[in-house]
Amino acid sequence: MRASLTVLSGPFAGQTIAVAHGKLLIGREVDCHLRPESSLVSRHHCVLLLDDYTLRVRDLGSKNGTFVNDHRIGTSEVVLLQGDIVSVGDMGCQVEINSDVPAVAAPQLLEATGVFDGDTVQAKTTDSALAAEPPAPTDAP
Repeated sequence: MRASLTVLSGPFAGQTIAVAHGKLLIGREVDCHLRPESSLVSRHHCVLLLDDYTLRVRDLGSKNGTFVNDHRIGTSEVVLLQGDIVSVGDMGCQVEINSDVPAVAAPQLLEATGVFDGDTVQAKTTDSALAAEPPAPTDAP
């Protein structure tokens, strides 16, 4: 999985920032990977975590908070999705996620999961009682 942030507002507006596997630390401190110069950003504000399956964001106890789609996330991790907006201080970034799995391969990957085209697949049963049709109603007096 590959991910990037397109900066929509703030000091890096218009730039695209690649998120490498591992972490992207955002804050004003010199050890941070992305350092917006703003009094609204804490020294160690938040971290983005990218692995093979997800991109997550976690606030590091910042004073002004980290927001995803205008909702303050607190100190819990939030899984980011394509198009989400992450706001740190006056910097707003749109999440771009690119899967390394080709779209044509996706149905084969879902075969063992029981989910196809968003529907749950019911397992076939061999129980004759479940497969038999219900008895027809009778007009008994």
